[in-house]
Amino acid sequence: MHEEAYLTLVLDALHEKIAEINGKMEGNQKDIANMHDYFWENYTEFDEYGYELYDNNTALKTRIKEQGEYTKELLRYEKMLDSPYFGRVDFCYEDEDEPETYYIGIANLAKGRAANPYVFDWRAPVSSLFYDYDKGAAQFEAPAGILTGEITRKKQYKIKNGKLVYVLENDINIDDEILQQALSEHADASLKSIVTTIQKEQNSIIRDTKHRILAVQGCAGSGKTSVALHRIAYLLYHNRKNLNAAQVLILSPNSIFADYISRILPELGEENICEMTFDDFAYRELRAYGEAEDRYDEMEKLLHAKETKDYFIENSLIPSTDEAAYKQTKDYMEELNGFILSLEWELVEFRDFHYKKMAITETQIADLFYEKLADVPILSRMEKIGEYLIDAEETLRNKNMEDDEKQEIFDRLNRMYETRNLLDLYNRFLEESGREMLQVTENFLRYEDVYPLLYLKYAILEPPKRREVKHLVIDEMQDYSYLQYVLLEKMFHCPMTILGDKVQTMADTKQDVLSFLPKIFGKEVHCVYLNKSYRSTSEITAFANQLVQETGVETVERHGEVPQTTNCDTLDVMYQKMAADIVQERDADTIAILCLDAKSAQSAAKHLQQELPQQKISLLTKDSMKFQKGISVMPFYLAKGLEFDTVLVPDLQNYTTPLHKQALYINATRALHVLRLYQVTKEENGYDNF
Repeated sequence: MHEEAYLTLVLDALHEKIAEINGKMEGNQKDIANMHDYFWENYTEFDEYGYELYDNNTALKTRIKEQGEYTKELLRYEKMLDSPYFGRVDFCYEDEDEPETYYIGIANLAKGRAANPYVFDWRAPVSSLFYDYDKGAAQFEAPAGILTGEITRKKQYKIKNGKLVYVLENDINIDDEILQQALSEHADASLKSIVTTIQKEQNSIIRDTKHRILAVQGCAGSGKTSVALHRIAYLLYHNRKNLNAAQVLILSPNSIFADYISRILPELGEENICEMTFDDFAYRELRAYGEAEDRYDEMEKLLHAKETKDYFIENSLIPSTDEAAYKQTKDYMEELNGFILSLEWELVEFRDFHYKKMAITETQIADLFYEKLADVPILSRMEKIGEYLIDAEETLRNKNMEDDEKQEIFDRLNRMYETRNLLDLYNRFLEESGREMLQVTENFLRYEDVYPLLYLKYAILEPPKRREVKHLVIDEMQDYSYLQYVLLEKMFHCPMTILGDKVQTMADTKQDVLSFLPKIFGKEVHCVYLNKSYRSTSEITAFANQLVQETGVETVERHGEVPQTTNCDTLDVMYQKMAADIVQERDADTIAILCLDAKSAQSAAKHLQQELPQQKISLLTKDSMKFQKGISVMPFYLAKGLEFDTVLVPDLQNYTTPLHKQALYINATRALHVLRLYQVTKEENGYDNF
């Protein structure tokens, strides 16, 4: 069939599906309205046992759930009207004479359940042929087993607004022309779907179901986050009975990034997954002990730290960076473990227990505490003993005890502990190890102590029950410490997708977490490497890699303007030149001014707004929740994971330390098409510091 005729056939089928679903939704809505009317007219006459009420509520919930499913299905088909499919593969099965033709799109489309689909979902087993193989011998894994054969034809389509723009027939995987066009497009305010350009190495990650913990080490611009989200869409599609979106959690760097990635899963026909930062989680767990610094407070301190040790001694709020880093290591955790072990004998004073007719001796309590409950965290053992006593008493009484009686038993048993206050115990550890104690009266936690304190909590108290997480995604893995990974291993016992780039660490030295992840998670960690960058032009990628002496990165040959460094006599001149360059970039959808820290970002936003009063300049801070098109100003650490058409970097003269060099690398790798840098020229400063 001619290509345009087939497109017309598919569009007609889509319109039929949409009309069919609208009809079902209209009928369902009438049923829901009738059920409401019936309830209000007859609820006083429902039977006394509530059976009729239960039946009515169950039927109503079923209709409402169906309505939700219809709505999602309708949105999926309406989206397909714009571009029903993007690929085609003709596959001749082994021992067959004629090939089967498969069109591939974002979702399945068939007239009925038993009918052959007009379009196959990109996640369907047969669709892997399109991503993984060139023309020639090929195979794919189906539910029935591995099917072999030969690809006789591959095509790629550009369809827009339901019109065929062009068709490319190619012998190799994902034609360069299609990929180049996708990479040359403007950056959006949201991360975009890559289903039309998934590369073979990316596809193997997306479809990996054999490894429980998949760790992806990828260079800047290799599509790590996109691949992880497409992987989640794939897992949700193939495991509908056992996995839903509410059971997937992504630990992201910040709320801006969370907003940036929020569009992909709905684009792929799935619900959005839960998202939070690990810091947010930690603060919720420790909120009883006061306010806490976050990762970005710590980053600001590091950015402004002087090189002399005297500075750290003079300013008590900024302890030695070496000590702060040490508190996240395995060695510090081992120190904590030694302290926790000592609590076994120092924290509890046993005595005979009496309450009404209940009694248990000191020796019996000690036996339970050290023998039967040895695997229970120490501060939770008395509660277990209390449950044991309550269970025995309720059996004797043949009835349940009152809640206030139970609480009295727990309180009396817990008074055998010297203290149950987590902060007091952590301060005891700090004092015994010769370290500066926390100031309890200030209700303030230094960032360096947040995760050691959380580790102590989980070691001596049973963690609370939470919503079940069946798949965890950890982004920017290089910014998590050894101690944080130990905590994650304790908290989550589910499959994980862990991704990051050791070069983009927010520290003055690189951290390759793959060197210690297997020591924490065991042999289940499967490591994959993505060494090809798709984001920036060749010129920008070369500039960025030179900053950190990064080698071995492959690039897609896409050329553009060489990164420019503009020298300026004064700050005012610098902002004038930046404003003039922004005006020139009128075709760019996203322009980012990436600064070294929060203070310089605030200053840059103020100056540029004065220079460009007709433009909207958006200043993004660590508390920002949304990312939008236009001109954005932010410190570099909030730009991780984002990408922009144009990136401008002011105050290059202030980038003087190894950590600053890392910041500059992160800034440079955010740019798709244009990267420009500006410095106020002084003899003692300048780009030559690198």
